[in-house]
Amino acid sequence: MPTTHKHPYTTLGTRLNWTSWFIFANGLLAMLVALRYVPWMTVPDTATAAYVSLLYPGQFTLLAWLAGLPVLAAAALAPARRWLTAIAVVYASLGIALLATDTVAYALYRFHLSSFVLELAVSGGTEIFSFSQQLWGTAAVIFAGIVCVEAALAALLWCWQPGSRWLGAGFALMLGLQISAHGWHAWADANYDSRITSITRHVPLYYAATAKRFMNEHGLVDPQAVRDKQAGSALAHAATGGQLNYPTQPLQCSEPDRKLNVLMIVIDGARWDMLDPRWMPNLYGFAEKHLIFQKHYSNGNATKPGIFTLFYSLPASYWDAFTAAKTPPVTITRMQQLGYQTRVLGSATLVSPAFDQNVFASIPDLRLETPGEQPWDRDIRITDDWLAFTASGRNPEQPFFGFLFYDTPHNHRVPEDYPVKFQPYWESVNKLELDQDFNPELIKNNYKSTLHFVDNQVDRVLDDLRARNLLDNTIVMITGDHGQEFNEHGMNYWGHGSNFGQYQLRVPMVVHWPGRGAGRIDYRTEHFDVAPTLMQQALGCDTVPSATYATGNGLFQPRERKWSVAHSYMDYALLLDNLNVVTRASGNVDVVNSELEPVRHYTLDPKITLNVLQELSRFYK
Repeated sequence: MPTTHKHPYTTLGTRLNWTSWFIFANGLLAMLVALRYVPWMTVPDTATAAYVSLLYPGQFTLLAWLAGLPVLAAAALAPARRWLTAIAVVYASLGIALLATDTVAYALYRFHLSSFVLELAVSGGTEIFSFSQQLWGTAAVIFAGIVCVEAALAALLWCWQPGSRWLGAGFALMLGLQISAHGWHAWADANYDSRITSITRHVPLYYAATAKRFMNEHGLVDPQAVRDKQAGSALAHAATGGQLNYPTQPLQCSEPDRKLNVLMIVIDGARWDMLDPRWMPNLYGFAEKHLIFQKHYSNGNATKPGIFTLFYSLPASYWDAFTAAKTPPVTITRMQQLGYQTRVLGSATLVSPAFDQNVFASIPDLRLETPGEQPWDRDIRITDDWLAFTASGRNPEQPFFGFLFYDTPHNHRVPEDYPVKFQPYWESVNKLELDQDFNPELIKNNYKSTLHFVDNQVDRVLDDLRARNLLDNTIVMITGDHGQEFNEHGMNYWGHGSNFGQYQLRVPMVVHWPGRGAGRIDYRTEHFDVAPTLMQQALGCDTVPSATYATGNGLFQPRERKWSVAHSYMDYALLLDNLNVVTRASGNVDVVNSELEPVRHYTLDPKITLNVLQELSRFYK
C-alpha cells in the first residue's frame, strides 16, 4: 500500500525510501526531456523502435541514480523533511536543466556537452556564446518551470509513495533494461546492423557494449560471412551517408592526367626518432632518397583514432557516425571511381577496431583476419600476400591502392631465432613490471628489435616495387598509427593511449612521390593532411577545397590552422603550440604544456575555440 507522511521529521528508512522513488521519478522525467534527441535518430522500423524503447528508460534511470547518489547521502544526514525536499528539488532541477541544455547543444552541434566543450566555452567568453537578455529571460522561465515540476513531484511522493519493497523490482527492471540494450547492441555490432549501432551516439554518456572479437573467437558470429552477406545493403546505406554531411558538397573532380598507384604502409607504434640507420636501416636508406616529414604527428595516440584520422583526415570524434553509416573516406571512394584495384592487408584484425565498417567499408572481398599465431607470422604473411599480388594478382591495365599494416612492434617481441636483438633484450616481457624504477632501455631495445624486423619486411616490399619498375608510378607513404613512450617524461607513462605528448603522437612520415625530389620537410604536418594531399595531388580533385572533406590542408604546404585535435580511445585533446587542453574519460580537464606539466594560467583565443567547435560538428547534418 502507498504511504503518506505529514510530519516535519521522518525516520531514516522513510527518507531513503522517498529519495529512492524521487530518483526513479527523475529518471523518467529525464527520459521525457531526452525525447528531444529522437528527431536526430534514424528509426526505420519497429525493431529499432523497440531497441530505443529498451535503451531510453534503462539509460536515463541509471543516469538519474548515478547523479542522485549525493541526494541519497543528504537523506541520511538531513532529518528534516523540508531541508531534504529543498536539497532534492534544487539538485534535480539543476540536473534536468543541464540535460535540457545538452539537447539544445546537440541540436546545434551534434555532440554532447562535456568538460572539454565547457572549458572551451568558458575560455572563449562571450565571443563564442553570446546570449541576449531575451534568451536569458526565457531560460530563467524554463528553469522556474522545472523547479515547479520538481517541487510538485516531491510533494506528490511525500503524500503518496510506493512501499520500499517495490524498490527491488525497480532496480531489477533497470538492470534488465541495461543488460537487454547492451546485449542487443553487442549482437547488432557483430552482425553489422547499423540500424541499432547508429542510435547510441545520440544518447549522452552511453557507452554501448561490443563483443565482436569474443563472438568471433567462440564461433557465435563469422564476421567474414556476415560482411559478405550484407555487402550490398551496406554499400547502399553508405551511399546515403545517414546523418552525415560528408563531404559537405558534391566533389567536382576531373580525370587525373596520370593515375598513380598508391601504397600506404603503416607500422604499429612506430615513432619518429626510430627512423635511424641503427634500428631501421632499410627504411632510413629509402627515406634519404625521398621525402621525410620531420615533424609529422598522428591525430590519435592509439590505433583506432590513428588509422581513422590517417584515412579520413577528420577528428576521430566522428568515428561512431561514420561506422554506423558505413561511409568510407573520400580517398577510397574516389580511387574506386577511377577504377583502382584494392589490396588491403592487415596483420592486426580489421574487426576490432571496426575498420571494416568505416575506412574499408566499400572494399570488396576484404580479409578481416590474417592467419598466423604470432604478430611476426602475420607480418610475414601480409608481405608474402602483397608480393603475390604484384606478381600475379595485379591487373597492369589498372592502377592499384594498397594498404599494409604491420603489427609486430605492438607486443615488443621478435621470433626467438631472429638474428638481431638489441641488448640487453627482455626475453620474458611482463608489462606489469613497468614502473618508475624500471630500466626503460630494456623494453626499448625490444621495441627497436621489432622495428628492425618490420624494416626487413618493408624492404621486401620496396625491393619488389623497384624490381617491377613500379616505383616510377607509385606513391608510397610509410608512417605509424601512433607513437610509443618509455617513461621519457618521468611520469610513469609506458606504451601509448595515455597522453598527448610527442612520444605518443609524433610518427615517421616517409613519402616517395613520382616527380618530386628528395628532401626534409621541417614544418609540422599531421594525419589530417593526408587525404587532402591524395585528393588534390593524385586523384583529380585539385579544384575542390580540402575543407569540403578534411580538417587539414595537405602535406606539401604549411598548415593553415594554429591548433589541432587528437583522440585516444576515450580521451581527447585540443593541441596548441604551447599547451594541450585534455579531457579525460572521467570528465576532468587537464591543461598541460609540452612536457605534460600542469598549466594554471592560460588564455584560449576565442577564434580558435569557435573553429574547434565548428570542426567537431560541421560534418553532421
